[in-house]
Amino acid sequence: MNLVDVKGAVDLHIHSYPCIFPRLADDREVVKASAEAGMKAVLLKCHHESSVSRAYLLQSEFPDIRVFGGIVLNQFVGGINPAAAEVALRLGAKEVWMPTIDSRHHVDVHGARGAYDVQSSDASFVWGDPISVLGDDGRLTEEATVVLELIAKYDAILGTAHLSLQEITPLVQEAKRRGVKKILITHPYFRVPAGMNLDFLREMARLGAIAEFGFCTISPMWAYASLDQTKEAMEAIGYDNCVIMSDAGQTHNPIAPEAVRLYAQCLYEKGVSESHLERLMARTPSAMLGID
Repeated sequence: MNLVDVKGAVDLHIHSYPCIFPRLADDREVVKASAEAGMKAVLLKCHHESSVSRAYLLQSEFPDIRVFGGIVLNQFVGGINPAAAEVALRLGAKEVWMPTIDSRHHVDVHGARGAYDVQSSDASFVWGDPISVLGDDGRLTEEATVVLELIAKYDAILGTAHLSLQEITPLVQEAKRRGVKKILITHPYFRVPAGMNLDFLREMARLGAIAEFGFCTISPMWAYASLDQTKEAMEAIGYDNCVIMSDAGQTHNPIAPEAVRLYAQCLYEKGVSESHLERLMARTPSAMLGID
């Protein structure tokens, strides 16, 4: 194999329009490009609303690819809101992400809500305090615990999103106690969560979590980690405990299926085997979605 393709691949993390942030393509354009590339499934993500209905409306138009949505527990859905999570799950959400741009850790790292290093959204509608899964006593909030029970009930994926390492650890531990079987450590070497390290990833893998490495993390505009750094992390914790995805949709990155292909191609050029790439791109993410 000289040229990696993404036939049969699954992208668990795509940003598309409608969105408050500038986006390269809308839902239909992303799904169309992914279907034409031969991908098996995509999961649409939006910081500001559930993407479940958006995915549902596109599924009948693109029968050759599975299209899924989820919900991010930012302020726009009431924060860590069990009611919003349950409705999304009952309607077919495949992943519930903890807070992203509204998380306390995101604000601590980036200095503002709704902002990154090279892109931002209008923050004039922001209200309330940044969100944490921990209460003043340092323990998981009741709302967070109930959300974990709902994720377990519907056999969905827990995404750790933009929480700190200090929040992720008790969250994942409690998720396992509550019966959550599918946990993704969101973009480990992105700027959030800050302070990522191999010991932490090894502990998460021991607890059964999967590290979700994104092209966006190594892309030229942000380059929070090098390709070699992410490859070494995959080797250290085991390819069985990892997936790759695009995290694409920003105007400075390729469209999602090409972002996945580029990441896989670069890993291949660095010596990652075809069997490992198949696991990273297809087998493990398919299992996360329950579409083996």
